[in-house]
Amino acid sequence: MVRPVRVEGWNRPAYLHRDARRPRKVDARAFLSPFDPVVWLRERTEKLFDFHYRIEIYVPKAKRQWGYFVLPILRGDRLVGRIDPAFDRRANVLRVHAVHAQSDARTDDWSPARRSIEELASWLGAGEVLWPELPAVWR
Repeated sequence: MVRPVRVEGWNRPAYLHRDARRPRKVDARAFLSPFDPVVWLRERTEKLFDFHYRIEIYVPKAKRQWGYFVLPILRGDRLVGRIDPAFDRRANVLRVHAVHAQSDARTDDWSPARRSIEELASWLGAGEVLWPELPAVWR
């Protein structure tokens, strides 16, 4: 069962499960797939998170703004940046082509994101992670 709710600044229908409770603190850390419901509805993502997201796999390389398979970085209840990783199986290396921080990203947002990429590398069996230059807030 769901019940209609009002979301401040949102003029479309919204619903909440009748048993849902607002958590006191959201302690999430993840890279979101382009198919994740958080970013799937682009208009909602832009409105709620002030985060414009488009996957750029079909964008010509010269016109890409963020990267071929760029993923949003989720930290807590905020989208704090973007990362463009790719696993090079031949070289057994996880190459992080780009890391971008949102304007409101905080210094402490990077450590959980770095742990996530290191866990991804381990899961893939990568022997190494190659990093690009990080945004100033995360150096």
